[in-house]
Amino acid sequence: MKINIQGFDFSFTDSDIANQDDWIPLSEYNPHNVRPWLLHDHGLTVCVVFADSLQDALDIAVDNNKMELYLIADSDFGDREDEEGITFLGNASEPFDIESLGVVELPNPPRSWCAQLEAMTK
Repeated sequence: MKINIQGFDFSFTDSDIANQDDWIPLSEYNPHNVRPWLLHDHGLTVCVVFADSLQDALDIAVDNNKMELYLIADSDFGDREDEEGITFLGNASEPFDIESLGVVELPNPPRSWCAQLEAMTK
């Protein structure tokens, strides 16, 4: 799929989605306001995550092995612990340098049985 948002042409597929089973379509009851977050690096898709907040989106992306590129190795952390952009993410609370990471909150599409069926028959 290709989408233009904020002047960038983003491309992603289902394999870029960290937690597709957590998608709550627009037309369904969504008390926690779970919505899609596109994490990118200068327009290149890192992943798409369904979460109720940016913090949860980042943690979910890490826990689903979508942010390995930003992980700071233990051997390098001592020299970098005071740098901006370093945050601890995921269940393991590991250090990540996410200064170059961009975030776009995507619209939450409704579920369409017809669109899914059409995609299956192509």
